[in-house]
Amino acid sequence: MLTHIHHINFVVADLNASILYFKKLLGQQPIVEILPARNVKTARFEIGQSLLVLVQPITNEGVVADILANKGEGIFLISFATHSIDKTLQDLELSYSEKRLGIDGWPICDLSPFEQFGVVLQLTETPKINSI
Repeated sequence: MLTHIHHINFVVADLNASILYFKKLLGQQPIVEILPARNVKTARFEIGQSLLVLVQPITNEGVVADILANKGEGIFLISFATHSIDKTLQDLELSYSEKRLGIDGWPICDLSPFEQFGVVLQLTETPKINSI
């Protein structure tokens, strides 16, 4: 079962300019990281239970650089939270890519086909918190 939107990724050409805009809009400082293995620099903003992630390629190579070159700036990924990727995939009979770890060790899985509706759809596994 999907619980909420975990994160939305925007590809941007100029991370610093994008950070200024979203800092003003959201009234907060982002967490900024360079991810050399993915050839990107990111800025994450929290909005309720969800994250808005700005992603700028730092080289001309890689998936994000290709998306920016071919489609321009904009939303390229929406990730839905679930307590169990395996159960969600089984219950919904979805096709998917191999599970892997995302930023901060989140278990993630892209749904197949790779792009649906012009964006990548993804599942992120989040811990189930028991209420007392």
